[in-house]
Amino acid sequence: MKILLVSKDRSFCDSVRLAFAREGCAVRVSDRQGIWSRANQDDDVMILHAMKPAAAARWCRLARRVRPGSAIVACCNAIDAAGIAGILDAGADDAMASTAPAAELLARVRAVCRRARTVTLGPNRVGAILIDPTTRTVAINNIPVSLRRSEFRLLSYLVANPDRVIGSRELMEDVFGGEHTGDNALVRVHLSQLRRKLGAAGAAIETVRGQGYRLVAEASEGFLKQSA
Repeated sequence: MKILLVSKDRSFCDSVRLAFAREGCAVRVSDRQGIWSRANQDDDVMILHAMKPAAAARWCRLARRVRPGSAIVACCNAIDAAGIAGILDAGADDAMASTAPAAELLARVRAVCRRARTVTLGPNRVGAILIDPTTRTVAINNIPVSLRRSEFRLLSYLVANPDRVIGSRELMEDVFGGEHTGDNALVRVHLSQLRRKLGAAGAAIETVRGQGYRLVAEASEGFLKQSA
């Protein structure tokens, strides 16, 4: 596994490089100029490190424009739910505190790479929502909707399980990777962003208090009829 680590923090770089080297991973360290470098285009994942979430989000937006197909994990010295939301909305596939153990970062990077290699099936429709994993496209009443990779995976899972209540633990394990078990804030952030991007159709994703979430097929069908 090839890693591009974008950071100016020498201590952070050294700890990450050591931990990843033990697992046989090649880590290439660069400053922010590395985002533009063609020499780094074959890396499996980019780790972006910044002091504050706002800075991480800014560089994630740039990285996503320059390298739209790259997997990105962002790390910040201090981060909360709002910071995670901003970073994920900026294009990162995952976000975490840089103070977490290097083993956790390694696990999250592995999960991101694993999800990127997931084999997907053909098109699936639930009411107004049409999702095609082969082309990675989503449409609401035939109008294209742009989703990040993580949002696309989440919607794919919900569409594949209509009307079933899915707990946060299951979503963490099957959508975001087992290493994230217990990190319910990540699920809430992704669902909030997904609902917003789906517009009125996002109301079909219900929160079942104390149990989890479900995509209500009837609600989505109703949106299809209203928009016809």
